[in-house]
Amino acid sequence: YAGHETTTRVHLIPRLGHIKLSKLEPADIDKAYAAMLAEGTSPSMIQHAHLRLSKALNDALRRKLIYRNPCQIVTPPRVTRKELRPPDADAIHRILEAAKGKEYYELFFIAFHTGLRRNETLALQWRDVDLDMGTISVNRNIYHAKGSQTHYHEPKTAKGRRLVSLTPSSILVLRALRERQQADAATFSYQVTDDSPVFRYRDGLRMLPRAVSGAFKKLVRKLGMDGFNFHTTRHAHATLMLRQGVHPSIVQSRLGHSRVSTTLDIYSHILPGLQEAAALRFEEGLMAAKKPEQAKEPVTG
Repeated sequence: YAGHETTTRVHLIPRLGHIKLSKLEPADIDKAYAAMLAEGTSPSMIQHAHLRLSKALNDALRRKLIYRNPCQIVTPPRVTRKELRPPDADAIHRILEAAKGKEYYELFFIAFHTGLRRNETLALQWRDVDLDMGTISVNRNIYHAKGSQTHYHEPKTAKGRRLVSLTPSSILVLRALRERQQADAATFSYQVTDDSPVFRYRDGLRMLPRAVSGAFKKLVRKLGMDGFNFHTTRHAHATLMLRQGVHPSIVQSRLGHSRVSTTLDIYSHILPGLQEAAALRFEEGLMAAKKPEQAKEPVTG
């Protein structure tokens, strides 16, 4: 993946590339991470670099080029998870209203309504969309490095390959999008087939990840929502479902998380509110069962 190559080239090679593989010590890795922190590299990026380095050293270990993996006794900086504050329902309506008439409108709409990742959404082909059944099949991700070709990759985990039910309004949006593309195809000389991307510009060119992220950020900035990026569409989808009482395992399935514990960890900020709602619901159920008994009591006068 392009991101892995960039991490290796920008962060690891300049700090560790001069050390012979057999001479690499945990202290060298600790020193490299400390330098990265001092230069302003985020803990999450350092953790990503740590995973890439550890994988490479495990490969060397299997080939008997080294006798141990020094990464195993190195602890990268801890990532402090920020409390998520995704757009609420009103903000979602404002964003989509502002996007109407723009080429990214349908993409933003489906992202909010399905919780798909950006690269999953852009990888969708019309063969993945069943408008009669109201489902989307997530089968691949799209990757595009600057100045290179576009590549497809399978989801990283088995749970990443999934079937996502569409909202009724999503079905209408996608149906209208396909009809518009079929009309545009004649004007701009391209075809709309099962292999065609669902999301493309009106002239037929493919939408690319960086451009999509930039367009979303530009839109929300105009609305005074500077803290949001494209990935917050996913968080907004999950948070709204959980607040509506959807079971976490269903949310996990829609998001493609490998474990429900991942979903609960990421969205733990709303769990206290759900606990209160559950307690109230329990008492309401208990009191509802008690009322018929009270009605049976004889009336004395």
